[in-house]
Amino acid sequence: MRDALVLFCVKALFIEAPFITAVSNIDMIHERISNNKCRINREELIFQMQEIEYLQDTTFTEIPQFLLADSLLVCPVTGQFYLFEADGNDRTIICPAGHGVSSF
Repeated sequence: MRDALVLFCVKALFIEAPFITAVSNIDMIHERISNNKCRINREELIFQMQEIEYLQDTTFTEIPQFLLADSLLVCPVTGQFYLFEADGNDRTIICPAGHGVSSF
């Protein structure tokens, strides 16, 4: 009985514990990749909006959906439309999936 208990402890400590840690690390990496994909897309959206604002000598109070590619309007991970908040000169694009916020 004691040998079986020792074998169980050794197995749990050296075989299963690293596997659980590896799965946890993979989940963390996947989350970081998702956040970065979304952040890069939001930054490209901001860049495109600012370029159009410069060319048209205007300031948008909402995302000009008709002037931009559809792929820029949504989170590339979930496909949800970005939210836009304007407060004076501070404008913010928010991912509704929780991948982050970009201000300009």
